[in-house]
Amino acid sequence: MSSESFRAFVDESSAARSVDRQEYLIGAALVPVTACDEVRAQVRALALPGQIKLHWTDEQESRRRTIVKRLAEIAPMTVVVTHLSERVKKNERCRRKCLEALYHEMVGMEIYDLTLEHRSDKQNAADRAHIVSLQGQGLERGIRIRHLRGGDEPLLWIADILLGAVNAAAMGEPRYLEALQETIVVQHRTADSLMP
Repeated sequence: MSSESFRAFVDESSAARSVDRQEYLIGAALVPVTACDEVRAQVRALALPGQIKLHWTDEQESRRRTIVKRLAEIAPMTVVVTHLSERVKKNERCRRKCLEALYHEMVGMEIYDLTLEHRSDKQNAADRAHIVSLQGQGLERGIRIRHLRGGDEPLLWIADILLGAVNAAAMGEPRYLEALQETIVVQHRTADSLMP
């Protein structure tokens, strides 16, 4: 891959895994720069009339099946990085661990352009401060992030659906993740995740 050939579109999720364990998840859809407009239009077409964005938790089971089937046909490459920890109220530390691992994966794939879903202005600023800190510690300086609202960027929806499928599998419903499995090029936990 060349540095300008793909862009990454990143979303996050967090879910309880047991009474004392939670998992923070970062998902990324890797889309060729030359295909972004086409894939964006295909994904936007999956939204119902008046629907601002696709969001796993808002979709009925039949819609989830339809969306997952279509995304498997579109077949963007995807990445999942997770961090398993004790249950905590605030998970920004878990987010930073997942993002750091993701950034290193992206550099290894020569993907330097990442779009993260907008959260709050304060949280977005924390993401930017985090990557600057990592670059001060040796992370490739060419990597750059931007934040966009989910309703403004359908390519972010791919990662949301992917993580919904991962969470469904963890809850005993593997069929959605099985349908998307061939799109996943990287899937791992952070190095200092707890054991399940």
